[in-house]
Amino acid sequence: MTNRFLSILAIAVLAILPTLTGSSYLHHLMVLWMIFALMALSLNIIIGYLGELTFGHAAFFGIGAYAGVIFGMDYGVGGVAALIIAGAIAGLFGLVIGYVALRIVGPQFAILTLGFGSIIYTITNYWVDVTRGPMGITNIPPLSLGTEWLTFTTAKQYFYLSFVCVVIFAYVLHALVSSRTGRAFIATRENPQLASSIGIDIFRMKLLGFVVATVVAGVAGALYAHYVKVITPELMGLQYMSAFVIMVIVGGRGTIVGPIIGALIYVGLLELLRPLGAMRLVIFAALLIASVIFLPGGLVSLWRKVFYRRGSAGDVAKEA
Repeated sequence: MTNRFLSILAIAVLAILPTLTGSSYLHHLMVLWMIFALMALSLNIIIGYLGELTFGHAAFFGIGAYAGVIFGMDYGVGGVAALIIAGAIAGLFGLVIGYVALRIVGPQFAILTLGFGSIIYTITNYWVDVTRGPMGITNIPPLSLGTEWLTFTTAKQYFYLSFVCVVIFAYVLHALVSSRTGRAFIATRENPQLASSIGIDIFRMKLLGFVVATVVAGVAGALYAHYVKVITPELMGLQYMSAFVIMVIVGGRGTIVGPIIGALIYVGLLELLRPLGAMRLVIFAALLIASVIFLPGGLVSLWRKVFYRRGSAGDVAKEA
């Protein structure tokens, strides 16, 4: 009951957050936070719930971005349909890649996904007729739901659109994790051999989670593309991939709130450390190392420690 109340309170606070300031700059940061949070939540399925490390997830972010933009600009498919197509195409790539890669476990899987990401990056960089190569696609039109008053042109509007996407997916993820399928995910992560012995199809569970994660990554990519109005192959580079991993690890993998907090920390530090230029990457690397060593459960684990410590103290006081 407490968790449900806190969730509703957090959603209400976030819903009114853009109305507390008229700064378009702060609204811009809020949009990035929500889009990156959606992306981090999708990656968390693979890292946090399936227990696999991937270095190719940014490729699905880029695939969704390019698919949504190309279908919108060249074929006139816009609005929700563009987001759906972007997610479907990214999910199709995820199905094919996952079907091959998930048969391999351990470091080999991570290396294979890294190779996949590199291949997609290279194709995007050199397929000039479709992707316009390293110059990227510019002057991307705003996302529209069919009417002028439902055309997203401001950062505040994009915040609420991406915020709704985050809330919906967070709820779906919570329902999934609480279901029989979610328990199978966790069993697969904790002890694959034991899970297999009780009838869980390990490969099927991993493939299902992988495809869901890539679909959401594609939607996040399409949102990002329509918001920033310019995309390049760099979306699929290691810089973005490392950023998403940092969000999940620092926030708290295997949780729903953790990646959202991790995205907030990343976006905030990204702006605060902007004057340092390339040194930001060193600081982010140090943050990741410190989190792995001192907070393996992420920032969410701090809340759990405080909460359970208070709960234990309260129980002792009652018994006294």
